Amino acid sequence: MLVGNSVTQDPRVRKEAEILASFGYSLSVLGFKLTPQDTEQEVFAPGFKVIRINISVIKPWIKKLIENLASEKPRKVKKIAINFCELFLELYQAFRLVSKAITINAAVYHAHDLDTLPAAYLASLRFRGKLVYDSHELYTEQREDFPRLLKLLLQWIEGRLIKKTVGVITVNQSIAGELAKRYAVPVPLVLRNFMKKTFMEEAATANLIQPEEIRVLYHGGYLKGRGLEELIESIIYWDRNINLYLRGFGPIEDYLRRQVSGLSLENRVVFLEPVSMERIIAEAAFADIGIIPYKPTCLNNFYSMPNKLFEYMMAGLAVAASDLPEISRLNEEVGFGLLFDPDSPESIAGSINNLVRDRDFLQTCRNNVRAWSGAAGNWETESGKLLNFYRDIFNSNQQILCRGEINEK
Repeated sequence: MLVGNSVTQDPRVRKEAEILASFGYSLSVLGFKLTPQDTEQEVFAPGFKVIRINISVIKPWIKKLIENLASEKPRKVKKIAINFCELFLELYQAFRLVSKAITINAAVYHAHDLDTLPAAYLASLRFRGKLVYDSHELYTEQREDFPRLLKLLLQWIEGRLIKKTVGVITVNQSIAGELAKRYAVPVPLVLRNFMKKTFMEEAATANLIQPEEIRVLYHGGYLKGRGLEELIESIIYWDRNINLYLRGFGPIEDYLRRQVSGLSLENRVVFLEPVSMERIIAEAAFADIGIIPYKPTCLNNFYSMPNKLFEYMMAGLAVAASDLPEISRLNEEVGFGLLFDPDSPESIAGSINNLVRDRDFLQTCRNNVRAWSGAAGNWETESGKLLNFYRDIFNSNQQILCRGEINEK
C-alpha cells in the first residue's frame, strides 16, 4: 500500500492493512516521515510493516513558506508564488515516493488517493504487479482555489491511470458515481469508512439525557469550509441549557477563539484538548449531540461523508449535520438526527433546538445510532467487501467489475 501521510493518524489505511494482514496477506505500507518523532520503519499489529520516507525537514519548511506568502501582497504575485510552492511540494513528494516504490517487489500495489497513484503504477510496471486505486475523496475537487493547471494535470493523470487498475475502491456512492462518469470506468466498490465495533464497548455512553445541560460536540480539524464560524454564531439562537464543546486543532483556532470572545460566548463554548485516534470515540461519549456543519464549498465537500459522522454514531450520539447528499442518504437509512443549511446560523440553531426540545426524539436518535452501529454500521461487517475484493484479484486475471451501486434519489 502507498499513502501520502505518516499512516499513524490515517484510520482507513490502518484498518484496511490490519484486516488484510489478519487474513494472511503479507503487507507493507509505504508512507512519509513527517516529523522527527516518526520512525522510518515500524511494525503494526497484527503484522504489517510501515516504511516511511523522510521529508520531515522540507515539507514543514515549504508549508511555512506558503503560510508566509499567504499573508503578503500584492495578491497576483502571492498567488503565483503559492501555486509554485504547492506544485514543487507535490512533485517532490511524488519523486521520493516513486524512487522508493520501484524498489519494492509486490504482487499488488494499492494506491491510497491520487498523490500515490503514479508511483504505484510505475512500480507495478517494473515488477508486473497489479494496480488498485483507493480514492478517499475527489482529490482535484478539494478546494475552491485549487490551481487550475495543477488540477488539469492531475485529472489527466487520474483519467489515464484509473484505466490501468484491476479495481477501484472509494468511500461513498456519490464519489463512485462521479469517478465512473468522469473517466468512463466501471462503478468503483464502495467501502465506507466505518468504525470498529470494539470502540462502542469503550464508549461509556449515558442512557439518560440530563436536563440541566445538553452538550453538543464538534471534533476534528479547525479548517476553512467546515462551517465552524457559522456554528459559533448560531449559539446566540440556542436554548440556554445547550453548550458547545470543540475538540481539535488547526489554522483557524485563534480566529475561532476571538469570535467566541467577540460574541461573549466564553461561558457556552469549551475548547478541549485533542486526543489520539484510538481515544476519539470514547472521549466523545460525554456529549448528547455530535455536529457536522460542513459547507459545500467544493464538489468534494458536497459529496463528503465525514469520518466524524461514524465516530459520533459509534459513541452513541444523535447528530445534527449539513444537508448534503451522502449525509442525507445515511440519515434516511439510520435516523440519526436532523439536517440544516450550513450557511445559515438560524438553520443550525433550529436543528439543535428541535432535537433538544423533543427529548423522546433525541433519545430515539441515540437508540437508532447504537443499534445501527452494532449491526450494519461497523468495520467488522463492512471490511468483508475488501476481503472479497482481494480474493477476486488473486482468483482472476481480468479487470474486476466492482460491486458498487448508484441509487439515484
